[in-house]
Amino acid sequence: MTPDATGGANGHGNPAGAAAVVLGAGTAGLNAALQLARRGLQVTVVESRRLGEGGARWDNGVLDWQYTRAGIAPPTPDEVHDTTGVTRLYGPADAGPVTVQSPTRHADMRRLNDRLVGLCRAEGVAFVDRARDVVVSEVDGRVRALDLVGCDPDDGPSDGQHGDEAGARALHLEADLFVDAAGRHGVLRSQVRDLVQWCPPVARDLLCTASQFMFRVAEVDGARRFLDRRGVRAGDGVTWVGLDGGFSALAVTVQPDLERVSVLTGTIASGSWGSGRTILDRARAENPWIGDPIYGGDGLIPLRRPFARLGAGGVALVGDAACQVFPAHGSGIGTGLMAGAVLAEQVVAHRDPGSDEALWAYQHAFHAEHGGGLAAYDAFRRCSSAIGSDGIRRLFTSGLFTAEMGGSGLDQRWSEPTPAQTVAAARAYLRDPGLARAMVPWLARCAIAARLGAASPAEPDERALRRWDRRVARLVDG
Repeated sequence: MTPDATGGANGHGNPAGAAAVVLGAGTAGLNAALQLARRGLQVTVVESRRLGEGGARWDNGVLDWQYTRAGIAPPTPDEVHDTTGVTRLYGPADAGPVTVQSPTRHADMRRLNDRLVGLCRAEGVAFVDRARDVVVSEVDGRVRALDLVGCDPDDGPSDGQHGDEAGARALHLEADLFVDAAGRHGVLRSQVRDLVQWCPPVARDLLCTASQFMFRVAEVDGARRFLDRRGVRAGDGVTWVGLDGGFSALAVTVQPDLERVSVLTGTIASGSWGSGRTILDRARAENPWIGDPIYGGDGLIPLRRPFARLGAGGVALVGDAACQVFPAHGSGIGTGLMAGAVLAEQVVAHRDPGSDEALWAYQHAFHAEHGGGLAAYDAFRRCSSAIGSDGIRRLFTSGLFTAEMGGSGLDQRWSEPTPAQTVAAARAYLRDPGLARAMVPWLARCAIAARLGAASPAEPDERALRRWDRRVARLVDG
């Protein structure tokens, strides 16, 4: 059904003509806009950069099940790299290796972003780019409008690249629902009192400093020697974990054409282990066959579990603004994409998509479906930080780190060990009792946390939510 002129419902429960404004044109914001528009809302996307330049500008691993849950087709051939799916994992001092058949699709986020922009345009989504000075206007404690200065590419050529900053103008955007998908600082979230108290700034020891670039191969023979030393083929991934603190990684994938190589690095942003960029620079210095960069970038990624409160006062949070990131290795694209679908499914069931009831329904649905697993992997990530680089090395040498453990993390879904895996883990712990004493309490917390998502309060009740959040925090924070 389509909206009518009399204000009737559009078949999804929300009133005809309901409007939404999404702040942030990265993949999380664009899919939220797309899913809302597909369900009948009039949607405007606001971006601080030029349209098409929002969000991640590097490669990221997204899984087919995440695309499906997000309501979009799997990546097109021009979005993904033709890798083998095999990843060889090492610990510090080359402990291991453990070989995993990875389910991850390594996709170029720039091209995924372009696809989402096209899909949004096909659904009638409007865009405002180069926006700045975004200020919320509240009525009775609820955000009803945004005031900003920006340029509107829909007034110009269809490619969205018209004019310059001289064309900027003041804009006033009213809506029933506002979506903060503008990144970890929460541009809207930080202006809504009921969200500020639930969503504190993320401490640096809960941030990942990451770098990912695609480079040219400057010396093919050097790339071949690298592959031969590791016993892998072009298209296989080679990843070291725990080199710079317990939570850290260096991943190198020589593309099958032997013309390009992807390098991903990351570590905790506390300053104790440098940064993703310093790890990247070290890897390039040790491998001079890695040539000039083609594209890529750096970022700070929140690693904590999602905030307990995901919406209030007419504002919903998705993506990094909600800390909807897979904590075990800091990938936020897939989870952020899925959050947009969950948001749209829930709010359109209400006549007022920005009401507290609608936003609470989104919050509960997300936590019930994804919150437990993300909390479990938050605890697992804290465990890896706690045991440090030496503990990660011992994981590999004891045999505790297995292909099943690595595959579960790459698939981004928490899974309980089978009886056979439990027996194998017990034998590994007997080989290193000290490691067992350090890890078993953390793993027990992970298992309990994984079950707590569904226990988030289904009905609006802040006191019940606070109790639930404290219970999760006691498990996860240690």
